[in-house]
Amino acid sequence: MSNDWNPRTKAVHSGTRRSQYGEVSEAIFLTQGFVYNSAEDAAARFEEAGPDEFIYARYGNPTVRMFEDRMAALEGAEDGFATASGMAAVSGALISMLKAGDHVVSSRALFGSCLYVLEEILTRYGVEVSFVDGTDLAQWRRPCAPDTKAVFFESHVQPDAGSD
Repeated sequence: MSNDWNPRTKAVHSGTRRSQYGEVSEAIFLTQGFVYNSAEDAAARFEEAGPDEFIYARYGNPTVRMFEDRMAALEGAEDGFATASGMAAVSGALISMLKAGDHVVSSRALFGSCLYVLEEILTRYGVEVSFVDGTDLAQWRRPCAPDTKAVFFESHVQPDAGSD
């Protein structure tokens, strides 16, 4: 794919994967599992799947991979990862980068489920969270320390979320 394509062209053509049937538009794969030639092949695939190999739909399938590739192309990113919901994306991103003893600075004004992840789930595992007025830059600077591994805010917050 060319990097100088118009975004509308990228939206239509990026990430396209064709099956052995040579379809004109993207096939939608509804399968949960995939066939292996032997038990040994299955075991090897579960150990390490190649770039165009799939194990089980929860881990990815050709339809989702096309979507991820297309979104990455539209954003100019190296790669993409799709989740089933925004909260799955938020939880996965925070949990993948934080561990006990780490610190997060977050805006107080958040969607309720994001607030729950920060206040309840992360703190349960030893992550410290400091909440600030997201509209006050000085409040963002004060709690930042060497153990601060992330800052978290929402660019658009629902009207009833927090007091920021």
